[in-house]
Amino acid sequence: MREVDFYLINGEQYHRCEVKLMGKGNPESADAVIARDSALFVADKLSGLNKEQLDILKVEWVELRNTEGYLRFSKVLDHFKIPHQKIVKDLDGKIETALDEIFSEK
Repeated sequence: MREVDFYLINGEQYHRCEVKLMGKGNPESADAVIARDSALFVADKLSGLNKEQLDILKVEWVELRNTEGYLRFSKVLDHFKIPHQKIVKDLDGKIETALDEIFSEK
């Protein structure tokens, strides 16, 4: 059993997940998902062919460089029936608010 980057867990079900942040589309990067029998592939950039192949293999995917690509992660969690709060679209504003709260002097 090869190592993976992380697992999504729902009860007794463990879904293997692979992350590749390669900067540009790299067709070979999807090979890691196949070799590790991953259920989710998170990548900085995916080619159209990568997405097609992952869909055929029934591997969920998230492309972070895509505008609002991070919102697809919520769909992945829905697919695996993992409870979560919906991701807000104004992520930048939420991050600023959180950072202000974290670093505020009390």
